[in-house]
Amino acid sequence: MRARRLSRRFPTAAAAVLLAVTGCVYTASASPTAGDQRPNVVMILADDLDAATTPVWQAMPRTAALIRDRGVEFTDSFAPMPICCAARASILTGEYGHNTGVLTNAGEVGGFEAFRAGGNESHTIATTLHDAGYRTGMAGKYLNGLEHDPGHIPPGWDDWNAGIDNFLYSGYNYTLNENGTRVKYGVAPADYETDVIRAKSERFITDAAASGQPFFWYAASTSPHFPIPPAPRHLPSTQPTLAPRSPNYQEPDVSDKPSWLIDTADARAATIAATNDIDYTNRLGALESLDEMVAGIVETLERTGELDNTYLIFTSDNGYSLGAHRLTQKMAPYEESMRVPLAISGPGIRPGRSDAMALSIDLAPTLYDWADIPVPDRVDGRSLTPVLSGDTIGWRTDFVAEYGGNGDGRNGIAQEQIPGTDTPIIYALDMPSWSAVRDRRYLYVRWYERERPLDQREYELYDLWADPYQLTNLIKTPQGRAAHTDIVTDLDHRLGELTTCAGRSCR
Repeated sequence: MRARRLSRRFPTAAAAVLLAVTGCVYTASASPTAGDQRPNVVMILADDLDAATTPVWQAMPRTAALIRDRGVEFTDSFAPMPICCAARASILTGEYGHNTGVLTNAGEVGGFEAFRAGGNESHTIATTLHDAGYRTGMAGKYLNGLEHDPGHIPPGWDDWNAGIDNFLYSGYNYTLNENGTRVKYGVAPADYETDVIRAKSERFITDAAASGQPFFWYAASTSPHFPIPPAPRHLPSTQPTLAPRSPNYQEPDVSDKPSWLIDTADARAATIAATNDIDYTNRLGALESLDEMVAGIVETLERTGELDNTYLIFTSDNGYSLGAHRLTQKMAPYEESMRVPLAISGPGIRPGRSDAMALSIDLAPTLYDWADIPVPDRVDGRSLTPVLSGDTIGWRTDFVAEYGGNGDGRNGIAQEQIPGTDTPIIYALDMPSWSAVRDRRYLYVRWYERERPLDQREYELYDLWADPYQLTNLIKTPQGRAAHTDIVTDLDHRLGELTTCAGRSCR
């Protein structure tokens, strides 16, 4: 689809929304100069924000009004690689984890080093858009492990402002690589990470708009990732809040789950009891400044006359368990880890909702479509542009999900520990590797993909229509396996196809 530049006059309805939400409506700038008329793209990426349990849009009313309500909300949006580095690798490339080679946060199949060693930095959204004439920039979190090569600037980025230590998760006392210069931020209110990323976002958009060049901006705060606190201005209004008690919260009977969860259930439950409500309270407070950042970005786009010609994407890298199945963090094949918010607004997009299965690997080809760039053959995802216009004929009905952790706690979330702090139990409990296929009705999981031979692996099957909280594994017992032989045979065959797909065969 070739997107055309529309009038830069802010639409009346959108102006009313911006006035109601922010109290500000700017006068439209002068008409655009002649030149490249392709649309701009701003991607705003939250960190560990699930769409299964957290009330995202209630916590972020400005984002709801300025992006969701002006565009399309995807109610079935998933992160097939539900851990930070693997998820971000797939967003950057449009490829599944088995093709990027990044399936967790560290080790031989994880982290920045695995991403770079696999040659992925030569074909990211940044390189592709930059080579096609876009001005590109980012601020915030890039990939786990970048701290091991803090001077590195990947190809394709014109404006690079990446966190190079894990203090980024604390919101303070972190260091950014700002186009080759290491800049240390302290503990003053002005150093709060989300606010710094907001300021850099507004500055980039202002400068890019003045250049007349189409631009791509990637705003990647670590909010609401543990343990970032609320911004100082929001601390007084952040009251202790119990995390939602969904039916699978602290699941009382995990005897039908894989052995790794059975063996660690008590320790995991204790972690949840000690940390989950505090974590949830901080998450809600931290989302307030992220919501303000979104509003600031939209205000800047309007002030510079670019809003009508800019696509806005709000999503998250992966979900978050919040006590479901006695789990903290993410990485699991369950709904809480894989469901993420996704809302897209921009030129020609009519407000609405879609239940089409949207994946993080779909974002890259969607950007290429908007920029009038042919989608490279190696991309596994599909452009969402037909779905955004209401066309879901022939759209996917299943996808593969993957995780590469080795279950010893050294990879996975352990790599996100903040330097200089004690390792809390929340970081000590990883899980084994797995692959899964999820369709409209069933989730089928194969555990210990990297740890055990095929005949020693463990399996799960859930009927999501009858059991949306995944409380009953239908194939834990011999009787259950016998009763679902045909379903398992079909899903196992499909899992084999998807775990080896590449490019067009994934679509």
